[in-house]
Amino acid sequence: MATLNPIDLSGLNDERLASYVRAQIAEACEKNGFFQVINHGVPVELMDRLKQVGRKFFDLTKDEKLAYAGKPVIGSEGYGSRMVLDETEPKFWREFVELHTLPLSERHYNYWPQQPAEFRETVEKYTAALLDLPQRLLAVISESLGLKPSYLKEALGEPHQNIVFQCYPPCPEPGKTLGLPAHSDVVAITILMQEGDGLEVAAENDTWELVPNHPNAFVVNLADQIEIITNGRYKSANHRAIVNNDRTRRSYVTFYHPAKDQKIFPAPELVDEKVGPVYRELFYIEYLQALAAERFGGKRLVQSFAIDNPLVS
Repeated sequence: MATLNPIDLSGLNDERLASYVRAQIAEACEKNGFFQVINHGVPVELMDRLKQVGRKFFDLTKDEKLAYAGKPVIGSEGYGSRMVLDETEPKFWREFVELHTLPLSERHYNYWPQQPAEFRETVEKYTAALLDLPQRLLAVISESLGLKPSYLKEALGEPHQNIVFQCYPPCPEPGKTLGLPAHSDVVAITILMQEGDGLEVAAENDTWELVPNHPNAFVVNLADQIEIITNGRYKSANHRAIVNNDRTRRSYVTFYHPAKDQKIFPAPELVDEKVGPVYRELFYIEYLQALAAERFGGKRLVQSFAIDNPLVS
């Protein structure tokens, strides 16, 4: 796997550099589905403000944070905490706040922390500023596949967005757990801002590669719905979060995904006439229901929607 050096998106505005930048993104999507970007258009001051409100919230007392606790189900919102040590199977070691930001009708402000006072305003401004980036990247990715620039955006339908603040405190026995076990994201595309090292992406020969924490960069990863639409041409890569015993790590993850009633299916232009479609058509709500039911037998969830998979009804 190539090192995850940042791709400078400012080159897309320069005719002399644009083809090179597009080629970098295409190569990253083809190889591992992960890359980093700089000069992405989101103000650095806004990124710093989001980190500040995140730190202030996680520094609150347990009782203060529990005032915003949500239900532990898929699609839930609010504060949650999972600190589990297990010698036999990697568990979780993190606390988090998950908030729905788009569409506006799905914002449930009762789960949005009121401490610090600037939390709500900062999240609203940050997520508004971050909506354009995945759409620009989807256009480049569409073109890299020989599709019209708007293809992926149209295939995903009305954009839905949520943000997760994640905190990984020092762990007394980091060898017995993970911040997050290995997984691929169920959405379409994920934009992550790191605060400290700890994100790893699956590499060759069952190894893991640390994603370096570059200042003012976003980590971008393709998720399962893109794998389905591209008929497996681009994979959603497995990744995980590791923990340590001497410092806290935080990350801020913004997810771009379809509406629950959006139909997802392989692009006809990418279906080989001899092989046919790799994945069946589905509504995104089916995917979320399968995730909640954990009906993927230890495999990546997307594999349960492969046409020749016995788990598919």
